Amino acid sequence: MASQTQSPDRPFGTLLRLLVTYRLFIYLGGLIAIGIPLLLQRAYGTELSPGARTAIVAVSLGLMIVTYLGERRVGRDHVDATGESAETYSLRLRASIATAVVGLAIGIYVAMEVNPLTGSFFVLGAFLFAYMGYRTELGDANGV
Repeated sequence: MASQTQSPDRPFGTLLRLLVTYRLFIYLGGLIAIGIPLLLQRAYGTELSPGARTAIVAVSLGLMIVTYLGERRVGRDHVDATGESAETYSLRLRASIATAVVGLAIGIYVAMEVNPLTGSFFVLGAFLFAYMGYRTELGDANGV
């Protein structure tokens, strides 16, 4: 039985497939959108209201989270032209990367709103978390 998410008559399934298709642009665009208020403040001295900045962060993170959930839902049944599963990374690696992206977004937000040094620690932690995930994945693939 076909998944309801995969059926072409379901608009939510179509939206999820669209988000998954353009996931790299969504993730990077979300991070850029979160950083724009900081750029405006530093470059032009223009400051957005706290409500606007919070809305930008909330919408960006929400879209990135829905995209990730779409990857989990649509990607599970997604196969490439050879009939093989298109997923090449383990669940552990995908979870660590998703957590690192959220940590990076939080770090940018904290650097803008609270303290640049504290935000830098979040960004560094997100990088190290993603690095450890990739390192673990490479160790598992090499039989280590």
